[in-house]
Amino acid sequence: MNFGHALVKFLPLIALLAVAPAFAGSVTTDTDIPEWRYTLRPGDTLIGVSARYLAEPADWPKLQKHNQIIRPRQLTPGNTLRIPLAWLRHEPAPATVVSVTGQVSVKLPNVAERALLAGEQLVSGALLSTSTNSSATLRFADNSVMVLQPAARLSLDTVSVYAGGGMVDTQLRLQQGRVEIVANPGRASSSRLHVITPSAVAAVRGTRFRVSADAAVTREETLEGEVGLSAAGKQVGVPEGKGTLAEAGKPPQIPVALLSAPDLTTLPARVDTLPMRFTLPAQPGAVSWLGQIAEDIQFEKLLLQTSSDTPKLSFGDLPDGRYLLRVRAADKQGLQGRDAIHAFELDARPFAPLLTAPGTRVRIALPEWQWSRVVGASGYQIHVARDVDFSDLVQSEHTAEPRLKASKELKPGGYYWRVASVDGSGQGPFSASQRFTYDPLPGAPELSQTAPTFADNALMLALPAPPAGLQYELVLSRDAERKQVVWKGLSPDGKLKASPVEPATYFLAARLVEADGTAGPYATRVIEAPPSRFRWELLLFLLPLLAI
Repeated sequence: MNFGHALVKFLPLIALLAVAPAFAGSVTTDTDIPEWRYTLRPGDTLIGVSARYLAEPADWPKLQKHNQIIRPRQLTPGNTLRIPLAWLRHEPAPATVVSVTGQVSVKLPNVAERALLAGEQLVSGALLSTSTNSSATLRFADNSVMVLQPAARLSLDTVSVYAGGGMVDTQLRLQQGRVEIVANPGRASSSRLHVITPSAVAAVRGTRFRVSADAAVTREETLEGEVGLSAAGKQVGVPEGKGTLAEAGKPPQIPVALLSAPDLTTLPARVDTLPMRFTLPAQPGAVSWLGQIAEDIQFEKLLLQTSSDTPKLSFGDLPDGRYLLRVRAADKQGLQGRDAIHAFELDARPFAPLLTAPGTRVRIALPEWQWSRVVGASGYQIHVARDVDFSDLVQSEHTAEPRLKASKELKPGGYYWRVASVDGSGQGPFSASQRFTYDPLPGAPELSQTAPTFADNALMLALPAPPAGLQYELVLSRDAERKQVVWKGLSPDGKLKASPVEPATYFLAARLVEADGTAGPYATRVIEAPPSRFRWELLLFLLPLLAI
């Protein structure tokens, strides 16, 4: 590899931001030497201009030669005087930290790393690092604003003003991550802002753009104005609404149109659950989505940020309040598209409890509902309804305990229930509704209409066939509590034969049992077994039916 090729490969990216050439005093981007263009005023002389702006006032002859001025005493007001930046007098112009969110650190020259503070002034050499869900917003001398995104590292190489404040020069070195910049919003007559990354050079004419970088590639998206991206000796123009990327050692790719803003019209205006979840419609060409939440429309103070490979975004906790959600989609090259912003209100407190019982099937007519206790809640509001919209309420009640028994017997069928916490500030959002079905237990079978038969010391009984999916459980015992069991068995068809059965008084208990073992109540009757030498058919002593 020759020296020239190596130099091109490792040339850093420099994003040069300048106002349009029509503005007096603008920095030229048409020559290899950065210059300040000063508009001559009535009474100006080369000696006077040099005394006001040059680091070496005696260098006015060099200024005359550089501008090819033949008659230095006859300067024409309104003409432009080109002054190389290296000749200008300059002084520090600290950047102001507008806001800090999350964990952001700063490392100053010869000073230990510490937490960055809002309101402080940063000079050249400051190194900033942001953690996950953290950001920092800086404002420079010309009111340019930079938002350093989460998981980024950036240093301030130069923050200066030239020519007694006539020109602002800012040079930022983005080592990794992403920055969003609104450059020179006031269209000051002189302003220069560089963003340096590891793989290309960008010259920007405009006011709003994004740059992201890692060791292998730089991505740039132009939102307003135009950017010229140079790498490996070649340059492409990136107009508004397009983006491109430059891999290390390769020319920039042909700019492509940025994806349109996602459609957020279906998102809720009120969110009452945490984590906050937003489902977006599918978008052609999108392979990932980025979501950010802030309180200000400029998104200078990011509160939360998340990304997803599916059109579903989930965010963690925030205090109740009003917020703005900003969403953009990225294409297969990783270029992020236009922004869409959605305003919403978070109203998730006090938190809804977790529903614990009953499950999806209720077998008794007076069930008890149970839920988790919420810290800080003074009570709970429960709704039970026949419909998912809770318009057909069967019970609505406030209780101080995390449980409540049904106030009246339910009718068989489907139901929905939900619970909200209540504290000193009022009632919070309801929990997600839970559906259950009241499916009554099988009833006690009818024994009084069926006559048992005794023969050869055996008891035989034929009950009506049980309903589909059920069978009988039959118990013959000497006591009503079924502790002295003589015979016990299951019958899928209602027929039984118990043997041997000695002459005595017995209690016959029967109940219906489901396939999973769930059983209804017992029905019990008393049976007198006659002596074995006699055949007493249809001899019954019927007693009232006992439900046990």
